[in-house]
Amino acid sequence: MNCSRVNPHCAVCRNQRGTGTTSQLVCSSCETGYRLRRDGSSKICDCAPGLAMDANKNCQPCSIGNYCPGGDASLNPNNEEADCPDGLATTFMGAKSQAQCFTQPGYGRVSVQAPDGHVTLEGVLCEVGTYNIGGNTAVCQNCGPGLTTARNGSTSASACQAPAGSKKDKGIGKLCKRGTYTTEVNSNTTCASCPEGITTADEGSTSPDDCALAQKGYYINPNDATEALECPQDTYQDQEAYVTSCTPCPNGWKTEDTGATGVPLCLAPPGFELLPNASAITPCPLSSYKTEWNRNGCIQCGSGLITKEEGSVSNDACLIPAGWGLTSMSPVTAAPCEKNTFGDDTSRVVASDARCNACPGDTYTLDTLENRNRSSNELYTSDADCLVKPGWGTTSTIPQECPVGTYNEGKNRLPCKQCGTGWTTVSTGRTSESQCVIQAGWKMGADGIPDPCDKGSFSTGGTEAAPNATCILCPNGWTTQTDEATREAECAVCAPGYGGSGCAQCGYGTYAAGGSSPDVACVACAAGSTSRKGASQSQQCHSTLIDARFDVFRLADEAAWSGIDAATGPACGAACTDSVTCVMYKFVASEAGQATGRCSLLNEVTASPSHTVGFKIGNGDEYSVWGLTQSVGAALARQPSGVADEAACKDVCTAASECEVYVWQSGGSPECTLAASELEDSAISMFQVRGDHLFSDLHP
Repeated sequence: MNCSRVNPHCAVCRNQRGTGTTSQLVCSSCETGYRLRRDGSSKICDCAPGLAMDANKNCQPCSIGNYCPGGDASLNPNNEEADCPDGLATTFMGAKSQAQCFTQPGYGRVSVQAPDGHVTLEGVLCEVGTYNIGGNTAVCQNCGPGLTTARNGSTSASACQAPAGSKKDKGIGKLCKRGTYTTEVNSNTTCASCPEGITTADEGSTSPDDCALAQKGYYINPNDATEALECPQDTYQDQEAYVTSCTPCPNGWKTEDTGATGVPLCLAPPGFELLPNASAITPCPLSSYKTEWNRNGCIQCGSGLITKEEGSVSNDACLIPAGWGLTSMSPVTAAPCEKNTFGDDTSRVVASDARCNACPGDTYTLDTLENRNRSSNELYTSDADCLVKPGWGTTSTIPQECPVGTYNEGKNRLPCKQCGTGWTTVSTGRTSESQCVIQAGWKMGADGIPDPCDKGSFSTGGTEAAPNATCILCPNGWTTQTDEATREAECAVCAPGYGGSGCAQCGYGTYAAGGSSPDVACVACAAGSTSRKGASQSQQCHSTLIDARFDVFRLADEAAWSGIDAATGPACGAACTDSVTCVMYKFVASEAGQATGRCSLLNEVTASPSHTVGFKIGNGDEYSVWGLTQSVGAALARQPSGVADEAACKDVCTAASECEVYVWQSGGSPECTLAASELEDSAISMFQVRGDHLFSDLHP
């Protein structure tokens, strides 16, 4: 059966009996994509939902943007596409109903119910503050809190921005704080700030012109309303208002910094306070301090503490005065150092160890030494104020009582003073130079200066009643081992020139150097020599016969020579030395070169000699002295004058190297003559030296 005769798209058809005996061909079902119209004719194949009839009467998929409800005898007899409402569109081909019309960007979809109860869809343009990205069935979405859009029909959340006067913060809009603003819709995370020191009257400002009020601590520049200046130090401004100056702090108070925001910031700086009933702050008085910016009073340092000046700003300025020390740390208290204690010589900071120091042992402060109270202006500031008591002195280590021979007035730090050379004290602990006496072994010299006692004397020293002393000679023949002997018991050895039992004087021809015990005898001079009594050294032993420097000493009267029987020179000399009165001998050889000859002696005149003749021994250390009635030797060309005595005459001879003999005439007009020996062929002359005729023996 050809169903296309019914409809080109009829898939199954049948004959249907009509009235009477007639029948007609009707369609039972249509091809896929088509549906049989329910109009009672059964002859029309409409497009199925999602399809629309094209010009060739074929059903095609509904185009994107529209929907196709399918053919319908009453609603869509022409099988046409239906338009989605404004702002809505389908998003795929073959949409079947209005329900498949989704929102276009910037629109929302809403359902509208007609009075008959029929519900239809509408597209609504998203208003300012809402958006829709499209392609959905949702209404327009509201922007986050505090956000808006710049215009209607916004298509994304990114179009949601902060309105003028706000900023965007974590997806929400927040009003600009006072002192900030925005002028338009924005996505800024911060608001623009007013110039420094300027603010706005309210939050949410939308114009820089809203920046018109000075912040606290600032004032508007009278010459430029867009500039705020910080309040100078010692002024404040406590309002947010249009002000062109700051207010000075009352009571002379200061501000720690510029830009003070209120009178509570007007304070007394460190080192100042406002006293009760005062109109202005003043520096902290001496002995007080204040460390902070506040309105509190100054703090007292503590009893006995000082500050160097007013206005101290720290407790470090609290000092212990020189000569004072801490007595307590709680409360802090200082007191003057006294009764054998001392402080520092400068003011010092408070510390637990800043106490008075005890004087070193055996030293005392003046208040103790003088048994009185310390005077108010008397300060003990170092151990130099720790003094020794009278009769004591200092050493490199510790004080000590002044030893014998020293003294100290005391009340000082001086070492004990030495009494001086030759002086001492009778005991330790002396206090005055007037207590120095001549020390044992010394004497007071003629010049008023102490001298040590020489060997052979001793001194027991002075006493405080009789401070001077003299040296006492040892008993005759006795001496001491050293100078400065202090007692007679030290006279225990023989003196020079003494020896043997009882320390007797050494006889002629012997000597003793001294210092030997009494059992040591004097020493005999060498054979052919002799000495004076009491000789003390071997150099005082002289040859018993001494040659003339040349040949002979001539006599004024040659007849004074006495010839003797002695055929040789040695025999002639022996004859002279055997005679106690022989002054000298002269031996004249018989012939030149012969040992035999004539011997003559000159003898001393013992009864009233007019001339004293002294023969020089050696360089004049000693002379052999004899009495005669005439001169001896040849007078020198130059003679002395004005010689007072024999000793002086001797000294003149000693000084004259060419002199071999002096002749002293002590008559009415004393005269000193210097003479020498002369040359004489075949003659020799020697003078005798006897101990009892030595000048030193004759003039001890």
